[in-house]
Amino acid sequence: MNQDNSNKQSSPDSIMPVPPEKRPMTQNSYALVFWSSGIIVQIMVIGQYLLYPTGSLNFIQVLAAGIVASIGVALLMTFQGHAGMRYGIPFIIQGRTCFGTKGTKVVAILRCIPAIAWNGIGTWIGALALEQVTNSLFGFSNVWVYFFLILSLQSALAYRGIETISKFNGAMSFIIFSMLIYFFYVVFSEGNIDFSTASEIPGSWGLAWIAGMMAAFANWTTVILNSSDLTRQINPKGKSIFRTSALANFTGVLPPWLFMIVSGMFIGLATGSTDPIAGLVQLSPNPIFGIILLVFIILAQITSNLTLNILPPALAFQDIFKTSWQGGIIYVSVLSVITAPWLLFSSDYFFKFQNFYSSFLGPAAAIMLADYFIIRKMKLNIEKLYDEKNHYNYRGGFSPAGMCSLVCGAIVSFSFLDYSWLIGFPFTFIFFLTLKKSGADQYFEKKLA
Repeated sequence: MNQDNSNKQSSPDSIMPVPPEKRPMTQNSYALVFWSSGIIVQIMVIGQYLLYPTGSLNFIQVLAAGIVASIGVALLMTFQGHAGMRYGIPFIIQGRTCFGTKGTKVVAILRCIPAIAWNGIGTWIGALALEQVTNSLFGFSNVWVYFFLILSLQSALAYRGIETISKFNGAMSFIIFSMLIYFFYVVFSEGNIDFSTASEIPGSWGLAWIAGMMAAFANWTTVILNSSDLTRQINPKGKSIFRTSALANFTGVLPPWLFMIVSGMFIGLATGSTDPIAGLVQLSPNPIFGIILLVFIILAQITSNLTLNILPPALAFQDIFKTSWQGGIIYVSVLSVITAPWLLFSSDYFFKFQNFYSSFLGPAAAIMLADYFIIRKMKLNIEKLYDEKNHYNYRGGFSPAGMCSLVCGAIVSFSFLDYSWLIGFPFTFIFFLTLKKSGADQYFEKKLA
């Protein structure tokens, strides 16, 4: 490798391979990180907006959509994260094999845009919650002060490194889940939930259900694509990588997803509100409980941002801008403000935004999976992966097969926006393999020795 710093090479915060003995996470701590990261208002909104009368689905159909979507997410994360756990490499480095040394940076930028946007949105949601708390306690608030306060706090935590993120999120997972369980207890004991209306309507198991399930699935498109950024932090301790990854992802994804989707439905049924934050406040039996719930929201947004929306672009920026981990954190913080999350977090654009970026990232994931499992057969040459000037340079740093498949896959996905993953993913998977097998890269590719 063209690196002379062995400490940097083994650091979990760098883009160099992380050897198993240097990885800060176990299978269980990884799952706990996702427990704290998956309990977010954005997933709660899915339950609210799909359920009648806001949406067109009944209670069982929304629950089924959430289950299918969460299983699909966990399954793809298991496969997409295999290279990260096996070789200790991040997503932007793995992408060099199928997109080229420069092409992978283009894909990384496409992935960073929604991550940065969601970092801003999550911070704004936390600021809105804190506004409710100070209004209840002191009768005054300033959402803009709170926004920059939370942004600074989570950036300071991230600045200390991935090991700090892992420990903080792992500890917060128990607190957040305990608060959520207490929330369920209070809501049920108050007896404000009427399931009859949402259960008796026929709803739809057809296109409306598929679109709803795809919208839920698209919520974590970004997480699927860069799964290696987190699985590279797990020490499998000699066990099967597939088994370790599957257990970590399924236990980490399914519980928080289903909790939050069901929570969103409960809030909608009990209050009729389409705003989860306002609904939580309305359900509170007393001001103290309301404050506890809003603190829960703030913690949930911070833990989610740290893992899902700050860590991935901070790693990618090290390759794109040749900066440090700390420099990447600063980039993410500044760009999160520029995205204007106070405008982006709107019910009119919520699902369309997710489906729009999944039109690009779904095909990107399909290409990486096809390349790693079918073309490379899970065998990567790490020395040549880090050789930017020679190997995997293809044509000017771009793989014709990979980039052509990405563009064509995005066009197909965008043509069927509400079903972009269902159609765009298999199309791109097959299209990329066809181009690769036909020799589209053969003239440019430098063969492995």
